[in-house]
Amino acid sequence: MTPEEHSFRGRHGHTIVYDVHRPADSPRGVVVVVHGLAEHGRRYLHVAQRLVDDGYLVAISDHVGHGRSGGKRLRLRRFGDFTDDLDTVLAHVADGSVPTFLIGHSMGGCIALDYALDHQDKLDGLILSGAAVLPGDDLPDLAVRFAPLIGRIAPGLPTTELSSSSISRDPDVVAAYDADPLVTRGKIPAGLGGAMIGTMRSFPDRLPSLQLPILVMHGSEDALTDPRGSELVERLAGSADKTLVIYDDLFHEIFNEPEQAVVLDAVITWLRGHTERP
Repeated sequence: MTPEEHSFRGRHGHTIVYDVHRPADSPRGVVVVVHGLAEHGRRYLHVAQRLVDDGYLVAISDHVGHGRSGGKRLRLRRFGDFTDDLDTVLAHVADGSVPTFLIGHSMGGCIALDYALDHQDKLDGLILSGAAVLPGDDLPDLAVRFAPLIGRIAPGLPTTELSSSSISRDPDVVAAYDADPLVTRGKIPAGLGGAMIGTMRSFPDRLPSLQLPILVMHGSEDALTDPRGSELVERLAGSADKTLVIYDDLFHEIFNEPEQAVVLDAVITWLRGHTERP
């Protein structure tokens, strides 16, 4: 499947590139996938294919400072740049004639949740995969407390580095990630890390207002984002329609684990249950 490649200039002044994957017939729904930190949208081609095969139109952008999009790698003015760009992509692909859903993974889960909390009128459901909702246990309390401030003062300061061995139990997935020229390597700049932690800290007070149907998924052995964050979302969200699934033994990228077919089947089943075929 060859996607349509589109682009636009964001408010930050950089070009954002996004792909659109169209089903053969009229779509039963629109799904926008929001990728994680340091990666890019074309790592989700197999996810898009599974959704398109079931009749959904799929859009996936590369965040500013990521993949094919413009901007200095992993540098960010403010977290709202991510959600502003997501809003633009949604405006391009969702016309309200069919249900619209977000799927956010890792940092993309943080972005998708932040967006959904402020734009519930534009969505019909939210799916989170290994979402970054709580800072990791590897960060000292003082680092978490002062991360937003440090990020504003010294946004380019290197902080922690992601371990590729933690993304999946499948060695081929890890090898492909390590060899991918569109994946950004190195330590996370304080500006991005601080902005994300600041957004995470806002979630407990905001989650009770979330009324959208939500599916929250996490691997029990995720070493990059804390599964307790997904439990927090399920516990605090105000929605009457919320489902939490913790997959035993799975690592961070549940869509790229050996059991990915089971995970994607669960996503499709949930979407079908929340979609009325036009």
